[in-house]
Amino acid sequence: MGKKMILGLVFALGANMAFADNGCFPENDLKFSHKTKSANMSKTEFDQVIKRALDVYGPIVKKKYGKKLIIDGEWENDRVNAHATRDDHNNPVISLLGGMARHPEMSKDGLMLIICHEIGHQFGGAPKQFRGSSSLRSWSSAEGQADYFAATKCLPKMFADTEETKLVNSMSDEESFEDARKKCKDDICVRIVLAGYSVGKVFASLKTGWEPPRIGEQDRFQVPMTEYKHPRPQCRLDTYVSGANCEVDREKNFDDVDPKIGACYRAENGYDDARGARPRCWYHPEVYFK
Repeated sequence: MGKKMILGLVFALGANMAFADNGCFPENDLKFSHKTKSANMSKTEFDQVIKRALDVYGPIVKKKYGKKLIIDGEWENDRVNAHATRDDHNNPVISLLGGMARHPEMSKDGLMLIICHEIGHQFGGAPKQFRGSSSLRSWSSAEGQADYFAATKCLPKMFADTEETKLVNSMSDEESFEDARKKCKDDICVRIVLAGYSVGKVFASLKTGWEPPRIGEQDRFQVPMTEYKHPRPQCRLDTYVSGANCEVDREKNFDDVDPKIGACYRAENGYDDARGARPRCWYHPEVYFK
């Protein structure tokens, strides 16, 4: 492990937030070898996605937060995951493991969603995770909130090229495309939902008994309190669908305490449905997350 990553890990542990707690997926033993000739994604494509993310979001991080966005592409790491931490200068560091990119269900847009999810841990706002077993809040946004950030704030910027987005959508599976269109008002939303569908299928493969999500379905379970860890696969896809449909200004940041700022939200009773709001399968409406 390089010096930069060691420093990032030390910083994260010093903040009482374990490195693995900010993984896009739960820790798992699934691996896809970098020596496999029929890999789902080439190293060139892997590097291209990372470069695109840095080109688009690097300047945003620099302008808004005065920090350098660092993305380490660990192509030869065969494990299926990605992680977010910070280095000794408090710069956001994202590690993408090559095995995740080589997963048969992972698309290039899905990989971009993963990057946006990890950026969401850094800048996604409330609700934020807790520091270990304490009642103090971490710098890291909850898993569901990182997903919501990815769909509402980050991916629309990554997919802003309308002609490219139309082309990518046209090359997708016809059934999935039609299902996504029924959930969306525009092409960018469709592309986000399809990226989320890819990630959802990868996520579902990591645990025995988990069913792959379906674009036309919805997780009807309602949590009694906000879930800070990884929601179920269908719930995560629901979050991408909701986020892609949120029409709040994409330039308006989420707040670190007030979850309504920058977000679509329900009526004060917390139960009335609102298009684009955080799904109740992981989120329980609260006034503030202090």
